[in-house]
Amino acid sequence: MNLDELVKKVRAVSTDPALQGVADQLVAWKDSSATADDLAATLERYIGNVWIGSKQDHDRVYAFWSAFRQSAISVIRSMTMNERIYWFSLVERFDSLQSDADRQALYRKLHAGGA
Repeated sequence: MNLDELVKKVRAVSTDPALQGVADQLVAWKDSSATADDLAATLERYIGNVWIGSKQDHDRVYAFWSAFRQSAISVIRSMTMNERIYWFSLVERFDSLQSDADRQALYRKLHAGGA
């Protein structure tokens, strides 16, 4: 499951504002300068500190997040750039890059250094 698929799964669990906030955090990350590691820290902190009305909903969302974190963030440094772009749903952003500086910023975001 890539990042966009994760967002859809989280949004489908419940209309609980806290859970919708989890999805909003994921979407906002895509347009920020935060790295994949920053995303992991932010989501862990957010899910751990926000009141989610249902333990079952919390557990489902945390299971989705944990699966994504394990399959994408934990192994990001062993992925090709194309894999990183796919897993983090950044194909459109990559395709619209206008400058080398923009490209370098995306590489840093995805822990590819100046690749």
